[in-house]
Amino acid sequence: MWAYPDRRVKIVTTLGPSVSGQDRLRQLLEAGADVVRINASHGTETSWSEQIRDVRAASADLGRRVPILFDLQGLKIRTGGVPNGEAVGMARGATVRIVPEQVETSSEQIGIGYPNLLGVVQPGSRLLISDGLIELLVEEVHDDHAHCIVSRGGMLNGRQGVTLPGAPIRGGAVTEQDRADIAFAVSHGVDFLGLSFVNDASDIRLARETAALHGEVPGLIAKIEREDALNNVEEIAFAADGLMVARGDLGVQLPPERVPRAQKRIIAVANRLGIPVITATQMLESMITQPVATRAETSDIANAVWDGTDAVMLSAESATGRYPFEAVQTMDKIIKEIERDGPIRSESSQMPLPRHPDEALNFADAIARAGAALADSSTEARVILVFTYGGAAARRMAKYRTSQPIVAVCSQESIATRLNLVWGVRTLVLPLNLEANEMFDLAGRAVVEHGLGEPSDYALLVGSLPVVERSGTTNLLHIRALVD
Repeated sequence: MWAYPDRRVKIVTTLGPSVSGQDRLRQLLEAGADVVRINASHGTETSWSEQIRDVRAASADLGRRVPILFDLQGLKIRTGGVPNGEAVGMARGATVRIVPEQVETSSEQIGIGYPNLLGVVQPGSRLLISDGLIELLVEEVHDDHAHCIVSRGGMLNGRQGVTLPGAPIRGGAVTEQDRADIAFAVSHGVDFLGLSFVNDASDIRLARETAALHGEVPGLIAKIEREDALNNVEEIAFAADGLMVARGDLGVQLPPERVPRAQKRIIAVANRLGIPVITATQMLESMITQPVATRAETSDIANAVWDGTDAVMLSAESATGRYPFEAVQTMDKIIKEIERDGPIRSESSQMPLPRHPDEALNFADAIARAGAALADSSTEARVILVFTYGGAAARRMAKYRTSQPIVAVCSQESIATRLNLVWGVRTLVLPLNLEANEMFDLAGRAVVEHGLGEPSDYALLVGSLPVVERSGTTNLLHIRALVD
């Protein structure tokens, strides 16, 4: 049994040692987590299987549907090891060779595990190592190595991440390791795949085709973390099922001062198209080691909510931090405060969906806009019930950021679980093949049982008559009592 929360923006939490096991996962969900993320850059198939099992068990105990986001590694370029595990000093102004294999690092040479490295760099290219703490500038490119100048020095540990801003890297979104991880994720019934280092819509299509080889395709969340992806964000959004503002890598690929503008643009595109968007990375970074957030972090989360994000995400704060539950509770309090006067409606969220060649989809959007306006102008309707097979009708309704709670009524558990990532949506699983009045009564009684209203309260019903299993068939708006 759940009651509709007084918070519309969702909270995504990354799993790790700090929240391992069913008991701590249950605490995490009770603190306010709506979605959990498994980072495929860490762990093994055995540990991932245990996490998936524990999430499903903990959410079942609480009577909730908690989506699992399985975040793929993508192309991870790293340096080689260091002698005796001791960091190597890189002095500013020094010359260093780079070679396209993970040989051991020294003060004269750095091995980088990317075979095509010398084909994508040229004189003037930048290489950023350790999240940009060390910067190299390419001076000359030869057949087997390149000469670089250390423009920003520091101590270099082994196996550090390397970013190549502006380099024409292709095929980074679905590597061979990703293909194996996709097969695992699909076979274990995860709800979303996070796609790392996408460039354009072709990467989304490739991931969808790869997943389809193994079973039901999860929702695909495109992480916008490269400049190419930012330039192609509209076409990526049309092909994907959601976006992520991946500010960590984006802040290395771009000058940091460009990231806030990029965040607003990505969220605006998602809001206009009515797909969910997650704002991620360093939202409560200080809470990895301390129990309270900084004022700047509080403002950062607030601004993401004002921008129109569907969800905000914790990474190391929940995975390895000392205060994972306090971090979730802090996010919860900030969001509730920002939403205190009603739902946040970005300008893009109130724009009609772009025109579509299928006129049925345009009509379905018109119904959603009319329903949102009707719900806002009606003092009678306390809840919006959306009857949907694939979830599109509920996403269209949520796009317009209605004042009333949105409850999506689905016949499939997988669709109902995925919808719990979407702004303001909670779900019920009920049969949709009943006679209309019987179906409406069944849903109304379920809403009352879950504490959303009294039997005599009115609901706005959104759906299609006759009920068909195809997107874009919404043709019904109806206000009636929850239970006649």
